[in-house]
Amino acid sequence: GRGRRYRLVGREVKNAVLYRATDCVAESPSRHCITAKRYVSHLGDWETFARLVWPELLRQRFDEARQLVVLSDGSDWIRSVCDRLPVRPLLILDLFHVKHRLWEVANLLHGEHTPAARIWAEAQCTLVEEGKTARVIATLRWLKPRRRATREAARLLADYLQSNLSRMDYPAYKRQGLRVGSGAVESANYHVT
Repeated sequence: GRGRRYRLVGREVKNAVLYRATDCVAESPSRHCITAKRYVSHLGDWETFARLVWPELLRQRFDEARQLVVLSDGSDWIRSVCDRLPVRPLLILDLFHVKHRLWEVANLLHGEHTPAARIWAEAQCTLVEEGKTARVIATLRWLKPRRRATREAARLLADYLQSNLSRMDYPAYKRQGLRVGSGAVESANYHVT
């Protein structure tokens, strides 16, 4: 109720969806279906999650893969899990998360669902997909919005993109036939957990 203070305590469910590139079947030019996948889920800390992921990777013989790819939202704990793996994976930042955050800043800058927000967001998203994220970062750092919340959102997004820049070579990933969206694990957050 009003005036009361609550202490919120929780634990995060961590999910991994494991599949091979050969298990991805094109439904359309922009949509693929994963025909076979394995899930690893854990309610708790990332260290325990890491100890659960590696045995499943071994069971599925992913240690023999030519290339192991980890597609994620860029969370620090996911990088920590990858650092513990005996095989060094290629880390890819989920393109959907990037676009979502760009749209959030666009709406703060220009007003929610306005034509100006749409134009700005689409232009920035196109630059990211073309591998020109450094230009987006420069734009975000150049912005000087009046509202403090908008300035902070732009700064946080620029920092997020900068810290994940090495995981955002989307043109190269697409040329290699790699997925750049983590929809499989996002849906696992709902239907598995």
